Amino acid sequence: MLLAVLGSSSARVAPTASLLRAASLRCSSFPARGVSSRSPSLAARVARVHARPTAMASASSPDAYGEHSVVAASGGRTPADAALADALVASGARVVLGSKSFTRRAILTSMGIEHDVVVADIDERAIRRDDPEDLVLVLAHAKADAIVRRAETDEATAEAIADAFLVTSDQVVVHDGAIREKPEDAAEARAFIASYGVTPPSTVGAIVVTDVRTGARFAGGDRSTIVFAPVPGETIEHLVREGECMSCAGGLMVEHPKMAPLVKEIQGSMDGLMGLSKTLLGDLLGKALEARREAS
Repeated sequence: MLLAVLGSSSARVAPTASLLRAASLRCSSFPARGVSSRSPSLAARVARVHARPTAMASASSPDAYGEHSVVAASGGRTPADAALADALVASGARVVLGSKSFTRRAILTSMGIEHDVVVADIDERAIRRDDPEDLVLVLAHAKADAIVRRAETDEATAEAIADAFLVTSDQVVVHDGAIREKPEDAAEARAFIASYGVTPPSTVGAIVVTDVRTGARFAGGDRSTIVFAPVPGETIEHLVREGECMSCAGGLMVEHPKMAPLVKEIQGSMDGLMGLSKTLLGDLLGKALEARREAS
């Protein structure tokens, strides 16, 4: 059985978490509440990602979107990121990201954290909650549950997550009081993106770190808000034509080179807006590392 470990940070939380908190922008939080087979689609299900702490490749054009866009928006690798990555290496702990999100993979890689990727493959729209904080937390737990359950019967998944810290997360956009998930179609994506230049959107995210060795879980959430200038029609069409916005909650791509110049104000953090708060992740992995040390 998986044990939920909740509550505030103790004085003995690993120093990496404190460093990460100090190095990032403001990040509000809310308290936590109570791969199929390796063949034929191994690359799509279980992938080894080698962290590259050095500078990422440049884009071929100023408007091109890629890993470099995520790294630039998140501030690249900070001393706190390096401390966290070093603590993970020193402990021998492995990290598995339970997400196919390109942005989350890019953030982890830019932090210098080597990780595996195992996709949960749950029907997110089958899980509904009215409260956005509750929704993302339930979904992050559901993704962890799905991966852990699959490991009980699937050898490839069991091998991929063995003895690891499994990181699962979810995010929604809240705009004018309504919860927004991934756009259903291009028309909805256009409407979403245009609206962000009228009234500011907020992102609500949750991260769950599961220690697969012990079953202990560490969970928390974050919220950020961003203010844009009016979004030109050409920018909207570029984003929809490119297609990446269809995979993002609310179609929101704050890090995209076409959207970045329109940013007027941020309350929270860019990495939180992009779907993986480095502050929160560092805090939860710090707690997981400390709990594993105490248990050994």
